[in-house]
Amino acid sequence: MDARSAREALDTITASRAREAAHVTSPWWYHVGMGATLALLFLSVSLRKGSWAVPLLVGVMILLDLAVRRTTGVSFARYTATPRATMLFGIYAMTSVLAIVTGMYLEYGAGVHWAIAGAGLVVGVLTIVLGFRVDAVARHDIRAER
Repeated sequence: MDARSAREALDTITASRAREAAHVTSPWWYHVGMGATLALLFLSVSLRKGSWAVPLLVGVMILLDLAVRRTTGVSFARYTATPRATMLFGIYAMTSVLAIVTGMYLEYGAGVHWAIAGAGLVVGVLTIVLGFRVDAVARHDIRAER
């Protein structure tokens, strides 16, 4: 193997990484759909309709996940695909848990109506914003061989 063929092999690998990085990007409707579905899930709990709405909305989330896999042609754990994406997901998870616990305490412990729905709105917005950010980080890290 000479230097030229080694360079061609490296260029092929770089092009392959760029193609894969393009496929890991979710369409806009995925993150918006997941955020809206999560917000509706929490709203249904505040409305005391969770017994039938939660299973339905979890089904919607599963369908969104299947649709994005079919659309992109790539099946991967986007939130843990790279170390930086995992770090962002950890921040998202901790913030979401804090919002949920606060909402539950306020609604059930302090009697503040709609607190869980408010927590759901926070989680929904976080899901949308950090979902797009995780996609960008994963795309960058895959291109950069991380």
